[in-house]
Amino acid sequence: MASSADGRVRVRHGYFGQIPETLRTRLSVRVAGTGPDVVLIHGLGASSRHFTPLAQELSRDHRVIVPELPGHGKNMDDGRPVSVARFAHEVSLALRTLNVKDAVILGHSMGAQVSIEIARSRPELLKHLIIAAPAVNDREDTLFRQARRLLQDFPQELNAVKAILLVDYLRCGIPWWAKSCAQMLDYPTIDYLGSVPVPVDVVCGTKDSLSPPDFGLRLVADAPNAKLSVFEDAAHGFNYSHFEQLAQLVRAAG
Repeated sequence: MASSADGRVRVRHGYFGQIPETLRTRLSVRVAGTGPDVVLIHGLGASSRHFTPLAQELSRDHRVIVPELPGHGKNMDDGRPVSVARFAHEVSLALRTLNVKDAVILGHSMGAQVSIEIARSRPELLKHLIIAAPAVNDREDTLFRQARRLLQDFPQELNAVKAILLVDYLRCGIPWWAKSCAQMLDYPTIDYLGSVPVPVDVVCGTKDSLSPPDFGLRLVADAPNAKLSVFEDAAHGFNYSHFEQLAQLVRAAG
């Protein structure tokens, strides 16, 4: 990372970290840094590049692990069924190969669902869960409404986020996005969050049209281990724009 004359952080759009040789044939996972484990799981249509500033910040004092979900980034669709459970299973296998335990897992958007599923099925892997801009708002759980909200959110994002997402979405393709979105819409986020056995931070942004703070309130209302944080002036991609605030939550959880 480098700073410009006006003090704003500039981040290269390259992929973050190195790919362990043992995982090349199963799941792309980028790793950097040493220290307590933190796992960052991206959302639907995105890639590990969406976590670059947060990953770089946390790698100063953590081992940062950033999986690339099947069908995303440079992982082509292999024709197998798409589901949140499958994503969670494959990430869990990779984390076990990397000897991850007692990690802080942070999932963004659909990655929040994947993170919840990991916490429910493989609780030994983590000690704290952070779900940022979680999917799916239970009051707008249709493909049409999700697509509309995504289009409404786009102008609110940083130009750097727009550039990353445009490339990522084009690489995934509309058919893949729609197929994956249908599975995401079927996942009962509110119901399943209540069964997560570890402490949970739910994070929403005031400018996020997909996952607004009122949805966050409904999430924590039925989850005894969860609490809500609201980031001001944060659109859906605040995992990039507000990475310093997210890093503070990760460090407080660790």
